[in-house]
Amino acid sequence: MAEMLIVDDEKFAVEGIRLCNDWGALGINQVHTASCADEARDIMLGRRIDILICDIEMPDEDGLSLVRWVKDCSPHTESLFLTCHSEFAYAKQAINLGTSDYLLKPVDGAELAQAVTRMLRAIKEKEEHMGYNEMYRKYFALWRKQKPRLVECFWQDLLSRRILSFGDFLERALQDAQIDLHPDDRVLPVLISIEEWSKPLNSRNQEIMEYAVKKAAEEIWLTDQPGDVITDKTGVMFAFVYASRLAEDITGEHMPDSGLDKWIQMGSRFIEVCRQFFYCSVTCYVGHYAILQQLPGLCESLKKMERNNITRTQPVLLYTPQTPVAMPSSSPAEINISEWAHYMLDGDKEMMIRLIHRVAFRLEATPNVQGKHLENLHQDTLQMIYYFLQVKGISANQVPEFHVWASAQIRSLRHYMHWAESLVSAVMEAAFEPDERTGLIQRSIRYIRQNVEEDISREDVAAHVGLNPAYLSRLFKKETGQNLIDFLIEAKMKRAQELLDTTGMTVSAIAQQVGYCNFSHFTKMFRKQFAVNPQEYRKVTKRMD
Repeated sequence: MAEMLIVDDEKFAVEGIRLCNDWGALGINQVHTASCADEARDIMLGRRIDILICDIEMPDEDGLSLVRWVKDCSPHTESLFLTCHSEFAYAKQAINLGTSDYLLKPVDGAELAQAVTRMLRAIKEKEEHMGYNEMYRKYFALWRKQKPRLVECFWQDLLSRRILSFGDFLERALQDAQIDLHPDDRVLPVLISIEEWSKPLNSRNQEIMEYAVKKAAEEIWLTDQPGDVITDKTGVMFAFVYASRLAEDITGEHMPDSGLDKWIQMGSRFIEVCRQFFYCSVTCYVGHYAILQQLPGLCESLKKMERNNITRTQPVLLYTPQTPVAMPSSSPAEINISEWAHYMLDGDKEMMIRLIHRVAFRLEATPNVQGKHLENLHQDTLQMIYYFLQVKGISANQVPEFHVWASAQIRSLRHYMHWAESLVSAVMEAAFEPDERTGLIQRSIRYIRQNVEEDISREDVAAHVGLNPAYLSRLFKKETGQNLIDFLIEAKMKRAQELLDTTGMTVSAIAQQVGYCNFSHFTKMFRKQFAVNPQEYRKVTKRMD
């Protein structure tokens, strides 16, 4: 609630103002009075006065002098002058001092209430602006100091399969990154997708606000449990929640309903914070508790959820795992080379992972299984992978850490499953993802150029290629170095430039032709692209002709 000070040497004038309205109903918590400038200063030095109502003509010191002092010593205070004279000289001085209003005596109560309401609104807007600037400065300072962390590098390498996730390789990597986890500990991943910004931001400010979202995710998702929030090598933000080693209700893919409710509530709270303070809409994809070796595959599944989520009916989405079906056999496992080749060359990674699980289950169910059976399985898998690379014309050097993975010693079926799943995934990603990404971007660009004169949006482009808008925007920026929305605007402005050069259409008609109903917004975008407004551009080009 705000506090108000009334300053006037006329006692009845002060009382009249104090009693002319229900100030509490307007948001004034307390009303103070003073009969001279010195008394007003004493009050303001001991109180936070939000609104000052001051008579200009007072015997000892006029109100103009008092407000000059207030401007220096209490800059947050909004001031309003009262006077019996309507001379322009007074009004000019009041305006120069930055006062909110200037009213003639005797003051009408309703008119004064309206003026005070406007002043309160100005105070609120000023406080919100100062709060935003303070928050911005805070996160900007943190952002500038932020350096690549060992923890983030560890998670990036694990998710991109640059760390061997079995034996003592993983344990040493955890120790090097100073992460208090054991390879068998469980971690819950949450994919945080920033769908769109509600305020226009340039590239640097967007990076700063993304960092602010990241810090907010740490404060909310990691309130009760340890963990980390990181951005992977493809620009996707993940919150990793470490399971307590004393927890008895965490079994991996399944959590009790109370646990699910907790993540939904936490996600909803985080999304509201992002909307209110960071001007962005967010969708959260919550996985399940998994051991570290399973995280790369689980995080890929969450990315697939985001990619295919084009309805966005819920802000918090829970991942539903597919349980692999075990297929026991009475004979040692063998790889059907032609079957594996078919699925790998078709790019069916999910089927390949099921085949890996199936062959491992078969070997596990085999009586009197021996080390030579595991060695044969290991060598057959490598043979299949080398065959695939040869057919696709891909060098092993194009696969991250291929030689490290290929030379790894496999000592158990569990090691084999994680090794084969990681290596097959890395090899297939190297073979198919670049072409797939390029194809999606080219389709998006063609759609934009073919529909440049339509009122299309980022969501329309994403719907055309069947992707989530946030996923497409991130992919577009990674592949082209340019924001999707900026590319769309640039295409429209280039078409407008072409119409200005080749037709006699009016500028307003051209604006409508390229999908802009708001003429001033079109002019602003054109000026941003070409540094002149459309009318100036046409005049210059005509003179050149």
